[in-house]
Amino acid sequence: MQKNCLTTLFRLSIVLLIAVAGGCKSMSEQTEKAVNIAQKVHDILQKNVPEDWLPSGIDRNYYLDIIERIVRTAEPWVDNNGAVIDPVLKYEHGQTSPRFASSCAVAIYFGRCMEFKEKLYRVMDHCCYALTRSDAIDRSPNFWMRELVTAYNCLKNIAPPERLKKWKDTLAEVIPEKTYKYVSDDPEELSKFHNWVIYSAAGESMRQSAGIGGVHGTLWGNEYFDKYVRYQLHHFNEYGMYRDPHDPITYDITTRLQYEVALFDGYNGIWKDELRKNLDQAMYATLLLMAPSGEVPFGGRSSQFYFQEGIVSALCELASRRYKDSDPRLAGAFKRQAHLAAMSSARGLLRNDGKLFHLKNFFDPATRHGCDFYGHYSVYTLFAGSVYALAALYADDSIAEAPAPAETGGFDFGLTENFYKLFCNQSGNYLEFDLKSNLLYDANGLGRILLKDQPWGVLPVLPFAGKNPGYQLSQDFKPNEYAAAVAPEWRDEQGNICRLAEWNKGVASYKKLALGVWQITYTQENTSVICKVDISQGGKLVMEIILDGNVKSPEMVIPVLEFDGINRPQLTLLGSGFNAVMQGKTLKCTSNGKDTYIKDSAVNRTGIYKLLKIPFNGKSLKLEMLVADDF
Repeated sequence: MQKNCLTTLFRLSIVLLIAVAGGCKSMSEQTEKAVNIAQKVHDILQKNVPEDWLPSGIDRNYYLDIIERIVRTAEPWVDNNGAVIDPVLKYEHGQTSPRFASSCAVAIYFGRCMEFKEKLYRVMDHCCYALTRSDAIDRSPNFWMRELVTAYNCLKNIAPPERLKKWKDTLAEVIPEKTYKYVSDDPEELSKFHNWVIYSAAGESMRQSAGIGGVHGTLWGNEYFDKYVRYQLHHFNEYGMYRDPHDPITYDITTRLQYEVALFDGYNGIWKDELRKNLDQAMYATLLLMAPSGEVPFGGRSSQFYFQEGIVSALCELASRRYKDSDPRLAGAFKRQAHLAAMSSARGLLRNDGKLFHLKNFFDPATRHGCDFYGHYSVYTLFAGSVYALAALYADDSIAEAPAPAETGGFDFGLTENFYKLFCNQSGNYLEFDLKSNLLYDANGLGRILLKDQPWGVLPVLPFAGKNPGYQLSQDFKPNEYAAAVAPEWRDEQGNICRLAEWNKGVASYKKLALGVWQITYTQENTSVICKVDISQGGKLVMEIILDGNVKSPEMVIPVLEFDGINRPQLTLLGSGFNAVMQGKTLKCTSNGKDTYIKDSAVNRTGIYKLLKIPFNGKSLKLEMLVADDF
C-alpha cells in the first residue's frame, strides 16, 4: 500500500494513508474526503485515453505569446512618470502598474519585448517609490509586493546594477503594518480577514526570499507571513479549497496561487506543512471542477475574466513539477490542464483581429459590461498577463501531456457544504449546477451547459442574476426583472409566479443514477423540483424535469444567446423546441411540451439572451438538446 501511495496520487498525506493501510479506524471526515478525492482522480487517470485525444503541441511559448500580446497592448498606457494609465478610466488604478511590471519583466526575461526595457525600468522606479509613500494605502498596496519581487527577480541579470540597487533599497523601506490594508493585533479581527492578507503575506515572504530585506524592528517577510497566515488556515474547506466570503470560485484559486508562489520561492516557516497538505489536496479538486475545454467554473465575484484560466495554468504548472518524478501520469494530467486553460483564453487574449478582451464577452471594454465594480480593464487585463507570466516561469516543457480528468470524464464533483456546486462530466459534455446560489451574481438550477462541439456561449455559461447584480451592465441593456437559469417556473395556488432560479433556502441534493446520468433535487417548503440529466453521449443532453407539489402552469426556461458583442445565433422556433445556428453548428432542442415562445430577454456577463419558454404537459417535461453540423 505504501509503495502504491508513493507512486500514484497520495502525496497529500502519506502518513495518513499508511495509517489506513495499517487498519486505522479513527480518520476524521475531512481526512476521509481528502483520501477519497485523491482516489477519485487516480481512478480517472487509469481509464483509457479518449479516442479523439491528441497532444496540444504547445509549450511555454504559448504563455509568452499571451503575455507579449498583453504587454504590447498596455505599453502605450505607460505615462512619462512610469504610471500605467487605464485607457477607459483615464487614470492609474490600484495595482495596474506593478502588474505591468511583472508581466513585462517576464516577457523580457524570456527574450520578448526587449525594446521596452527602459520603459519597464521607469515603471519599476515609479512602483517602488509609490509603495513607500504615505498614500500607498489608497493604492491597493497588498497586491504590489508580489508583482514587484517577481519583476525584480527576473531583472537581476538584465537591469543595470545601480537600478537594481535602487529598487532593492526602496522596497526594503516598506513597513507592512503601516503600508498594507487589513492589519491588526486583535485575534478576533485577524480571523475575519481574507484574500488581501494572503496577497500581502506572499509578497512579504517573497521579499525575504529574494534577499531584499526590511526595516529593522518592524514585522516583515516570513514573520509577517506567519502572523497573518495563522488566522487564515481555518478558511480552507474539506478539500483544501480557500473560502473567501460567500465562496466565490475565483478567490479560491487566486488565493491558493499566492500561497503556492510563496512556497515555490522558498517559504519554509511554521505553516509550510499545513499549507502543503491543503494545497496539494485542492489541486485534485481543481482537476475535477474544470470544463473539458479548459474553462474555470462560474460562481460569485470576479467571474468570467480570462485571468482565471491564467491562474489555473500557473497552479497546474507548479503541480506538474511537483509530481514529475513521483507520479509522471499525474504530472502529465496537470501539464495538460495547464495548457487547456491557456488555450481556452485565446478567444479573448490571442485574437486574429488584434483586439484584447479581459472579460468573456466581446463588447467594447469601455462599456464595462459584466465587470465587477473594481474589475477595470487595465488591472484585470494585466492580471492575466501577471499570472500567465507565473505559468511561463514555472513551466517545465520536459513533462509530456497526458489526458486531464476533465477530458476523460465519467465523474461528478459535488460541493454541498460550501461553494454549493455540482459538476457533471461525461463524453466531452459538462454541466454546472448551482445547488444554493449567491443570488447577487448567480441563480439556482443548471447554470452552465457545455456540450461537445457546442459553440461556447450559445447556451448559458453562467446564470442570470436579478434586478441588482453585483457587476456592471452596459447602458444598452436593461437590468433583469428576475433571476434565470435553465430551470422551471410555475404559479402557486394563489397565482403567484415561482422560479427555481430565485429559490434561496436549502441546498439541493444529488445522486448518480448511471454512467453519465444524475438526479438533482431542489426542495423548498412543500415543493420539489427533480431534474434528471443524461449526458452519456457526446454533444447530447437529455433532461427531464418533474415538479412535485401544488404547482400550476409550469414552464421550462431556456436562455439562448442573442448577442455577445460579436456572435448573433440564428434562432428558429419549432413547435415544442428550437434550432440555434452559430459558428457552423446547429443546436437542436426538442421536447414533449407545448409550443415554445419567447417571453423576455435577460443579461449576464456574457451578453444578452432570449428567454425561451416551453410549457409543460402536466407536471413533467422531457427535452433533448443535440449539437450537429449546420444543416
